[in-house]
Amino acid sequence: MNMSILYYLVWLLAFVAGVVLSFYAPETTLSVGVKFIFVGVWGSVLGFIFYIVARRAVQDNESEEVPTPNLRPITELVPVVASELAKSTAEETSTETPTPESAEAPTPAQAATAPESLLEPKELFPLADWDDFCKQILRNRPFSEVVGVLEKVMPKLFPGAAGVLYMYGDAQSEMHKVFSFGDYVISGDTMMPAECASFNLGEIVVNDYTADKVTAGCTHLHYHSQGVAFCAPIEGLEEHFGTLCVQVDKLPDGESIDFWKAKVSIVSATFGLYVANQNLNIRFQQHSIRDNLTGLFNKRYMEESLRREIFSASRHKTPIGIIMLYPDEIPMLQEKRGRHAVEQMLWEVGQRLPSYIRNEDIPCRYNGDVFCVILPGADYKITKDRAEKIRHEISQLQVAYGDGILKTTLSIGVSVMPIHAIDVQTLIATAEASMQMASVSGGNRVVLAEALNKQA
Repeated sequence: MNMSILYYLVWLLAFVAGVVLSFYAPETTLSVGVKFIFVGVWGSVLGFIFYIVARRAVQDNESEEVPTPNLRPITELVPVVASELAKSTAEETSTETPTPESAEAPTPAQAATAPESLLEPKELFPLADWDDFCKQILRNRPFSEVVGVLEKVMPKLFPGAAGVLYMYGDAQSEMHKVFSFGDYVISGDTMMPAECASFNLGEIVVNDYTADKVTAGCTHLHYHSQGVAFCAPIEGLEEHFGTLCVQVDKLPDGESIDFWKAKVSIVSATFGLYVANQNLNIRFQQHSIRDNLTGLFNKRYMEESLRREIFSASRHKTPIGIIMLYPDEIPMLQEKRGRHAVEQMLWEVGQRLPSYIRNEDIPCRYNGDVFCVILPGADYKITKDRAEKIRHEISQLQVAYGDGILKTTLSIGVSVMPIHAIDVQTLIATAEASMQMASVSGGNRVVLAEALNKQA
């Protein structure tokens, strides 16, 4: 059987075994995202090992086909541990008269002083450092820690080279340098996506400046346009997160462009899957605590935060305020313009509400058309003044909608602990009841919780 086919079958069995292992691993141990990363890393590492083994096998076959003259070797194999037969043979040959040829042969001591490069194989891939990087990914460590390990391993993966990792910032219009390595600069601190051909092609691009004509199109590499450069997109789950660029003036002896391209591919694919998994985790956390329409915190997060803040307030003997507010024009908008107009108004209020409160306050969408603001450490006066400010600002709001204008006033209820309540349920109930009283009384007003006792 062809050795390449045999190697491929071994690789396929190992890859399938890894996939099956990750599939049956419980999600409490490995999340779905981590399983995808494990499969990607497992396939990449096995593929790289298969490439190295197959390449060496081809070189061995080529060396066997070349006829060699029948010459006596200059040096002879010196076994590390001599057998009894070797000892007896050595004793017999030591009594013979040395010939000129045997006199010229090196002694074992001379053979032991041969250059270390001839005795030890060259490490083409720093597996120990790469294994440390992969462990950080599989443990789902924070982005800064993983990037720090990657920054240290890149010079070992690509000796004599320089490079830079770009990632998107707040805007998707340009990418910013996360880190660079090497003794020289190959690109600037920022890069537009259109400046790199790998962004448009979605694959690794090789810029061979030793050729007569370079047509790759990576114009951002004008700082050091020498040797060979590789640009790889950082992608995962059909999303583009950044670009990895590596440039080397001269490839090390025995290493080809394809070999370096394979290394760049392994790094970019592994890191891309990690970033994609991190992105999914962030989105999941946001969706679990955020309201889809307004972007404010949802009711579940509001109740958890309120319990936490009340516990802290009780321990430190500090007050805590809560504001419930309801847009008065919601029923009219629902009747005359439909639910879409209502959602537009709720979105507008949700976008502006954080700008009317303190940084430590917690704005939430409480239930349906009702909003809520938790004010840690706010006493009676602070809570009341903040509620009046919100009422005044929203009453001035006018939003263009179709051929008309959307506007509303607010009915607001205020409750403060420990004046009006001593626990979570009472604090919410008194604020909500005060808000309903404000709405029944005509809206566009702030009602404090003590008004409930007067009404009773």
